[in-house]
Amino acid sequence: MQNSMYQSSRYVRTLRTTGDQDFTSFGGRLDSYGDDERTMAFHSLFGNARLIDRDIVEILKEAAGGVSWDRLRERVDEDSLRDLVAARFLVEAGHDEATEIDSLLESRRSALGSGVFHSSIQLVLTNACNFSCQGCFAYNFDGGVEERNTSGESVKPGPVLVELRRSREDGGPAARQDSGPTLARGDWNHGTDEGRNPSMHMSREVAEKTVKEAIALRKANGGGHLTVSFFGGEPTLARGTILHVLRTFGDRYDGVSLSYDLTSNGSRIDDELLAALAEHRVDTTVSIDYLVPETGEFRGGQQQRTPWAVVRKAILDMKAAGVPVSITSVLSQYTWDKWGTPLIDFVAEAGLDSLDVIVSFQAKEFFQQHSPHDVAQRLLAAVDYGRERGVQLSGYWYQTFQMIIDDAKWAEQADYKTCPAVGRQLSIEPNGSVFACKATARKLGTIDDWRGIFTSPAYQDYGMRAYTNGPGCQGCELQGTCSGGSAGALEEENGSIQVMSPGYCAYMREVVQGLLERHHTQSLATLS
Repeated sequence: MQNSMYQSSRYVRTLRTTGDQDFTSFGGRLDSYGDDERTMAFHSLFGNARLIDRDIVEILKEAAGGVSWDRLRERVDEDSLRDLVAARFLVEAGHDEATEIDSLLESRRSALGSGVFHSSIQLVLTNACNFSCQGCFAYNFDGGVEERNTSGESVKPGPVLVELRRSREDGGPAARQDSGPTLARGDWNHGTDEGRNPSMHMSREVAEKTVKEAIALRKANGGGHLTVSFFGGEPTLARGTILHVLRTFGDRYDGVSLSYDLTSNGSRIDDELLAALAEHRVDTTVSIDYLVPETGEFRGGQQQRTPWAVVRKAILDMKAAGVPVSITSVLSQYTWDKWGTPLIDFVAEAGLDSLDVIVSFQAKEFFQQHSPHDVAQRLLAAVDYGRERGVQLSGYWYQTFQMIIDDAKWAEQADYKTCPAVGRQLSIEPNGSVFACKATARKLGTIDDWRGIFTSPAYQDYGMRAYTNGPGCQGCELQGTCSGGSAGALEEENGSIQVMSPGYCAYMREVVQGLLERHHTQSLATLS
């Protein structure tokens, strides 16, 4: 190294200082660093967060034009220098780390058609639900509704989508027209028009064939593990298929280990299903928008069909039985007024250690009603309260922070970051049609031609949105750790998975800054 020239990486970022708080713009560059004695620095492509002092910042500034290793050794000890190189804060003069991402993408392009990156299947066991919640993930993407109806399902727009369509008709962009029936009022699953009812549950045969195909391809590609997700609608309406999959495949099949997860409203967990979830350690997420203890309301728009006491008991019963149970909530324009600490209190009292928070998938409308700053600060306040109660709040936003501070987390998720729809996951509708995710709009194929899915133009497009999202992300401090939200949500808002939502980007930069500030404070306390 002593004969080499080094320069500071153009991708080094630090915590934003007082004069660098415009989160609608990129920030955290070395030239904006203030007078703090210590700061948190990281690499915008690779994470690698480090606690550094003012002297290191000055060395990195001076090295922008290139400096010899010997000159660097005069300023700082060799161990510290080697750590700066390991963190990619110092790189060989003339090197641009973006070329490494380009190489990864080139290798990925040649391998994508083999299905080697696929490691997860999402079984949409039904498009029916016994609730009709406003913000349901499954029913609020126009393109997804249209494409699924075209492929033979009967999927209806949920209440949020109906409302958004009306607002868009009043001056926004034209809404897509569904090929299937449109619900203008009332409940998804009840009514006099039989065509309004979702068409089917996934049969045991479709589920079994799907899992076998996925296992065979994982084995052929040398992959030792497959994740199977039970999704919907409300998947427990097809509980027989859940039990069939668990009993048929168990925790290992044909040399491939399996893990399972279930997303449910928690209203239909009977004793037989509970025992199976416990036996196979099925990660079970119960969706609860918020909690109003005085009334028992826990769903946006009060569309719950089951009393809170029933869902509460199911959560506690699963915890007692050894089921790895957790709760996911939604912070959106429809839950804003009621979302808060009571749900965190319940999580703590139930003996659970985390609460996942999904921020509205209708980013454009949400951030028009509630500023990115207000959303970020509300989340950060909830994080602080949760830590006081022993509950860690998480979500897409938290995973980005984790990828910055945890090298192993970045290595595990670097290609898809926070959205597995970009090549990792396949979502199978009840009739065997295949999508990248329940929320995405482009059909990839069917389970009858499993290998053909991976050579389809749609899968290739999703799969190549890896490592970096789109041209507009270049230069952002979160370029290598943020997915820009859900691919389906971006398709819905912008018609492209490579065009980001400005409000979402501003909120993400601010909330991750806040998490890094807290991490910085904890790191300093540990040192002292």
